[in-house]
Amino acid sequence: MKINRMFALAAIALLLVGAMGAISMKVYAQTSTPPAQTQEQITSQSTQEGTEVKSATDTDNVNEQVGDQNGPDTEQQGQEEKSSDGKDEAPVGTPAITAQAAQQAAESYLNAGSASQVQLDDENGKLVYSVQFSNGTDVKVDAMTGSVLGAESGENN
Repeated sequence: MKINRMFALAAIALLLVGAMGAISMKVYAQTSTPPAQTQEQITSQSTQEGTEVKSATDTDNVNEQVGDQNGPDTEQQGQEEKSSDGKDEAPVGTPAITAQAAQQAAESYLNAGSASQVQLDDENGKLVYSVQFSNGTDVKVDAMTGSVLGAESGENN
């Protein structure tokens, strides 16, 4: 009799453990990621919803899409380039006006005599003539249009 009771308890325990295992597998299956949809399934689903779907990007031809990713790194045009000693190199591009034209524009803007120095700079990717006067004022002239961008006083406050 005691043996029958032991077998009955063991059978009940096995059934409970099996039921718990089945429930946990069902819950795990519901929380796992669904299988990936094919392009046909996405297209048919979107046409049912009335939305337009663009075709998926093919990653096998990355070089055709964005160019060679293993080539040497190049600076974007318009950014300042640094030499090996860390100083700025000459600006990239050809100015549309001459240094003399920039000097004349700055002198007429400031009306404070003649300029002492004219230098071509690259500020934020834009070619600019920096026209300096003996009183410490620095006038910025756009090297492409010849328009005066502004003046900075060299005095410390």
